[in-house]
Amino acid sequence: MRPKKKDWVAALLLFCALFAGCADKEAAGTLYIKALEKYEQKDLKSAGAFINQCLERDKKNERAKFLKAKIHFFQGQYRASAEILLDLKKTNSDNKDIQLYLIKSLILDGQLEQARGQIQIAQKNDMGDWRLYRLASIVAAKQNDTAARLEALDEARRALEGSAQVYYELAAIWESLGIQGKAAELKEKSLALDKGLAELH
Repeated sequence: MRPKKKDWVAALLLFCALFAGCADKEAAGTLYIKALEKYEQKDLKSAGAFINQCLERDKKNERAKFLKAKIHFFQGQYRASAEILLDLKKTNSDNKDIQLYLIKSLILDGQLEQARGQIQIAQKNDMGDWRLYRLASIVAAKQNDTAARLEALDEARRALEGSAQVYYELAAIWESLGIQGKAAELKEKSLALDKGLAELH
């Protein structure tokens, strides 16, 4: 039995739609790269223009959405940045970069209670990230809460003490490989965080 003409037409239309979709995604990828290049060159106006064109062709591109949020952030458009990041966080709840940019955007937009809430959510998944405590201290400072600020900064100090040991061990590995410059750089970082490590050398 031969296929009906309308079946052929439907198949052809579907093929054209799929082809157009692939072409759009390929164009979106090219535009994303151009936007990223301009962003890295600190040409935010051009980066914004390219990322908007990218998202016109691929509305679900999450990398492009994140780049757009960062462009807004560095243009001082904190509310626009936060709106994009809140949407991205729904499907990327564990993404640390999205969390940090979201919290910073909320703080700079004056949405301090929302920022505090996002910090608490992030800390449930990572109690050892000193950056979260540092941001909590900024919120506390803006709210004139000295006790909360001291507590947050003390927690940040504790978290950083752990990172000092990591830097020290990395320095030892690079030293054993004969890369003295890298070893010295890491050792300097470790001692800046914990001078007591000098006694171990």
